[in-house]
Amino acid sequence: MSTYATIESMITRFGKEDLVEITDTEVPYTGEINESKLQAAIVSANSEVDAYLAKQMNVPTVLGSPFVQMMACDVARYHVALGNARVSERDEKRYDLAVKNLKAVNDGKIGIGASTNEVNAAPSINLAQMTSGRPSVFGNGLY
Repeated sequence: MSTYATIESMITRFGKEDLVEITDTEVPYTGEINESKLQAAIVSANSEVDAYLAKQMNVPTVLGSPFVQMMACDVARYHVALGNARVSERDEKRYDLAVKNLKAVNDGKIGIGASTNEVNAAPSINLAQMTSGRPSVFGNGLY
């Protein structure tokens, strides 16, 4: 199974307070994120994303995609809320949009964008080099 959403990406997307609210639901309340509950939802979400993307996508390419990570986080949030039987309309809309987007990616209707790995990768040595001005006749920049 691939890892698209993580606890860190969930905190970045939704904020710690929001995640405490949806995960710290059992007495005694701790005022902290229930990481085991959140991690279980993340595992379910990552598995669900895999199910949608495995047919069409090369997993290493997908792993660094912020778009896929966003969808996985929305799916994970929905799974947490579903486990608490407290799914809000916002959670449901985000989940439905994520599933719609995952299906569109699987059907080849939309792409996933550049992965963070691709954006941060060093340029290839075999890239074409563009110059301006006249070509050098004698080399070393002499004309």
